[in-house]
Amino acid sequence: MISAFVGVLQFPIMTRSLSVADYGTLGLIASTLALFVAVGKLGLQHAVIRFFAQVRHGNIDFSSGQLNSTVTAIFLVFATLTTLAWLVTGDVVLPRVLESSDVVVLFNITAGVVFLRMLGSGIVNFLRAQQRSGIVALSMTIARVVNLVLIVLLALFSDVDLAGLLVCLLLAEIASFAHSAWRYAPDFSFSRRELSTRLGRAMLVYGAPLMLLESLGLVLRLSDRYVIEALLGVDALGQYSASYNLVAYLDVIVLAALVQAVRPAYVNLWESEGLEATRAFLSHGLRLFLVVGAPFVAVFSLTSPHILSFLAGERYAPGTVIIPLITLSFLVEGTTQFLAAGLYIRKETRSLMTWSAAATVVNLVLNFLLVPSMGIVGAALVTIFSYLVFVIGVTFAAFRHLPFRIRLRAPVVMGILSLIVFEGLAHLDFGSDLADMFVKGSLATLLLGVALLTFDTASREWVLKRLGRPSRPRTSE
Repeated sequence: MISAFVGVLQFPIMTRSLSVADYGTLGLIASTLALFVAVGKLGLQHAVIRFFAQVRHGNIDFSSGQLNSTVTAIFLVFATLTTLAWLVTGDVVLPRVLESSDVVVLFNITAGVVFLRMLGSGIVNFLRAQQRSGIVALSMTIARVVNLVLIVLLALFSDVDLAGLLVCLLLAEIASFAHSAWRYAPDFSFSRRELSTRLGRAMLVYGAPLMLLESLGLVLRLSDRYVIEALLGVDALGQYSASYNLVAYLDVIVLAALVQAVRPAYVNLWESEGLEATRAFLSHGLRLFLVVGAPFVAVFSLTSPHILSFLAGERYAPGTVIIPLITLSFLVEGTTQFLAAGLYIRKETRSLMTWSAAATVVNLVLNFLLVPSMGIVGAALVTIFSYLVFVIGVTFAAFRHLPFRIRLRAPVVMGILSLIVFEGLAHLDFGSDLADMFVKGSLATLLLGVALLTFDTASREWVLKRLGRPSRPRTSE
């Protein structure tokens, strides 16, 4: 929550200081950076979580020292190679295809960010594997707070430009990396004698398909920006990016925490308590995610257009039409953290890669077909459809290994009620963006909160328990 709030504070400084075109360019650099880091890690960060659980419970023939030493060595090599590839791309490749004369400088500045994110990923995922997600969240918050403070200082004492913003990002990454390394230092060990090629090979075999999955996921999530820039121009890209980035704070608030907590939890549960406990956890967790997620999407979609208009100005208003669609796509994406559990536990990661590739192809083809006629709305619709293809395919594959009960009655009811509330409030006008944001958000929260307590037994029991009142026996769904 703090990290997202800091991001919202940073948002108006960038959108109001940069031109719409420069803001779009910043988004493209950030997207390319995310893709390079995802490819460079080769999925090893996922393997850390899976193999750590096996080492901890003595279910694999490797020691903690071997795991630490091998992962550290591999991440150091990967970080160096990925950074070199980034520099070559910025210095040699992009100047031949882009007109911007600043691209070389911008890529040189962000090379340090690439190296730190690569190397820091090993540390962060050891912390996640230990289920110390609070430390990981604090490191993310430190990065955002330091970045915000530096951007404010830049705005006060100089002109805000792309190079200055990227320098601020680099310094923030240094602070975040230092905190993560300091917190993990007591558990860290490294010895050349404990390097294990057999362990490294096993982890890469497990992680490589997940690297392709993550990379394809980024293409799935970000390719529309390149299509929009090519077909509609940089102004449309900037408007689209502003709305998309605001919605991405939903990812910071909900999905980032979900990814950090859910997968390590069910992997450890599987290793320690077995099949039935894992099934119960996944069934309850998915139901809770959907029941709470549907009202969240409605409230967020009602208030975000007014937040964006207030923070960024009317230049970005045309892009707000995509906010409900992109918000819904994040909810759909989040369900895979539960539905794909069988593939992660059984190490059948090729199925994840296959369905991600299929969804990416669908995404690219439909973007080129729909963006020319439907503009940025077409791109947002394609995003939802592509994630549905991925989720459905992955669910069928995962349930061959670990089926569990999907309870949909309460989520469907809350989804319908959330849609009714959204449609009833979306077109009301209370005179200003601040008034619209406050009144619509308050009404939607009140109505959907009452609906949640009325129609969802688990939520009602939770509230009654906190109030010290007895609850009625729960009926099965």
